Order: sequence, then structure tokens, then C-alpha cells
Amino acid sequence: MNCAFKNLVGERNLLETISLDFGGTLAYEVKDDHIVFYEILSELGYKVDVEQLKDVFRSVRDWWRWEKVKTGKLWNEEAFIELIQHMISALRLPNPRKLALQVSELWPHRVVFRAYEDVEPTLKELKKRGFRLIIISNVSSHRNLSIYLSRIGLESYFDLLVASGSVGYEKPSPEIFKLASKMSNTPLERMMHIGDSYENDYLGAESVGIMGVLLDRKGLYKNRRCRKISKLTDLLNLIDEIL
Repeated sequence: MNCAFKNLVGERNLLETISLDFGGTLAYEVKDDHIVFYEILSELGYKVDVEQLKDVFRSVRDWWRWEKVKTGKLWNEEAFIELIQHMISALRLPNPRKLALQVSELWPHRVVFRAYEDVEPTLKELKKRGFRLIIISNVSSHRNLSIYLSRIGLESYFDLLVASGSVGYEKPSPEIFKLASKMSNTPLERMMHIGDSYENDYLGAESVGIMGVLLDRKGLYKNRRCRKISKLTDLLNLIDEIL
């Protein structure tokens, strides 16, 4: 039995706050990003070739990844606008900065997320059991995360949203987890974090003493020996076992 499990046995009220990742854990994108950009540009009156846009978007996405490695830049609203501006310039559209600001403003209202079927039943049961629910996500801003959750009808379940682009730290940095602990007024050892990335979510949480749970929906981490579930509803049984 893992030592974290041992610490919780027989102490039913020890676990107070459960944090979850967003993308890949609670919801997934229905449309490819380049399609969403194409639809937004069309809405704003700009005609572009969708295949050209796909190639340009792939190129600027690769540029951003290299830029991040070189500079350590954080993915936030300004980085998102900069990426869009590079894409618009490559498409030779007028006023790249102004248009990038327009596109970034429309983006969270046009990108289409869908909640996994196992999410809402799990959230309802966790709230019923009295747990505080929060989100810790590597997303560009609190504003965007709030809009995404609102559009899929899940915002009311969460007491706190910790968006990396707004707080200045990204998972797996220990600092984002420590900040979530402080903001939720929960000791690290009384928190559990669930996410679909072994490095960002599981190892990031465990590095500061938060109990990590890996949500491996696609069986990508079969060889990883860690606390793991394959669907979110399995979390309920896991909590029953450890409490």
C-alpha cells in the first residue's frame, strides 16, 4: 500500500479538496484548432484557403514550441495573441495585430468543447460527499477557462479555477500546486489531483505532497506504476478504498 494511502486510512475527513485538470480530463475539443480559426476569420469577413491555413497553423505552432523551449515563455493570453499574429502575417492578411486581438477575443466563444460522459455524474457525487472541487489547468487565462466551463455547463461545480496563464506558473511546476493549496485554503496533504498527463498532473502533484491520480482514458500509460484510473467514475471507488 502506498504511504499516502496509509496516511488516509481511518481518517475519513482528511481529504478536503479535489482538483482536476481540464483538457483531456473533463472535456475534449470537437473541432481541430485550424478549423476554428478558419470559421472565425470567415465570420470577420476574411476569405482564406482552409488547407493553407492548416499548414500555416502547424508551422506557427511548431514555432511557438521552439520559442517556448528557447525562452521559457509562459503560455498566456499575450502568447496566444502573438501566435495568432504570426499566423495572420503568414496568411498576408491586413493589420495582423488588430486582427489577432479580434480573433483572440472570439476564440473562447467559438472553440467547441464537449464534456466526457463520465464527468458530470462524478462531479455531482463528489459535491454530494462534501468535497471542495477546483481546477488546475495549463490554459492561457482564467477568463478562457471560465468561458469553456460555462459553455459545457460545468462551471457551477467548481469553487476555484487556477489557470496557468493567469497565475504565472505551469504544471508540473510545484508552484502552481502550492498556489492552488493556498488559494483553496487546503493543506497540500489534504488535496488530491486528477489529470491525464503523467508528467504534468501525476508527478507534478506528487512532488509537493498532493495525492496524484492519473486518468489514463486511452491506455497510454500501461507501463507506469502509479495510482491510475481509466474513467473518471472510477475515482469514486478509489476514494472509497482509501477513506
